[in-house]
Amino acid sequence: MGSWKKLIYFLPAVAYCILIFFVSARSLKLKFHFIYWDKGAHWAEFTVLGLLLAFAFYHYLSRQSFLTFYLSLMTGLFIGLSDEIHQLFVRSRQCDWTDWLADTAGLLTGWLLFRLVFRQKKKAKEAVKLA
Repeated sequence: MGSWKKLIYFLPAVAYCILIFFVSARSLKLKFHFIYWDKGAHWAEFTVLGLLLAFAFYHYLSRQSFLTFYLSLMTGLFIGLSDEIHQLFVRSRQCDWTDWLADTAGLLTGWLLFRLVFRQKKKAKEAVKLA
């Protein structure tokens, strides 16, 4: 598959980034009874982004490698940082470095989940070949 056609694997990640920026552009009026609930939300949303970026770079590069990990992480870190800076300009939102840390933890979790699924699929394919 040509490299231009491989860009289709990035569509879910791009759509998800648009969703992240749309949601973070809205003023937040939610109140929860436990502290740091927002860190869990950041972690969860960036876990999904980490999965989507790992999927996209894996298919674009046609291999699982350190480059897949590095590009997924750096792209996600940039998206998280730009989202935090974006929140400086949204009423009732703020830029918080601990949110960015939660984003980073989510990205790493997403990449690890992708890696685990990839390994399981690879082992299953090898088992079928041996049978």
